Amino acid sequence: MYRGDCTGQGSGLVISDASTDTLAIWVGGKSANTRGGPAFMRLATFGLPNNPPRWPEVSAAVRSIVDAWKQGAREYERVGEWIERVGWKRFFEVTGFEFTKYHIDTYRFARTTFNTSAQVRR
Repeated sequence: MYRGDCTGQGSGLVISDASTDTLAIWVGGKSANTRGGPAFMRLATFGLPNNPPRWPEVSAAVRSIVDAWKQGAREYERVGEWIERVGWKRFFEVTGFEFTKYHIDTYRFARTTFNTSAQVRR
């Protein structure tokens, strides 16, 4: 059984409340200027049960993403690049994740308000 305390001095990973907290997986983000430039991550799935210490539902979701990426990606293609190439609709089809209203990115001004370059400026 998992044991830990809120001070971080117990053994293992400190978790607020495994019975009520849920986890989300975000994909596709990168800060490098290589190839297509920086990209924001997007929500792949959420509401996964917080079942320490092995998190079987999270592991299964990550496995679903990695397996779909391995089957459909081109050589040296990143996960985010693969998703952009095949489209988010296809991503949800091959991973089996449910698409909800929370997956819709409605923030249109991100390019103008965030630094979109990984280069250091003077």
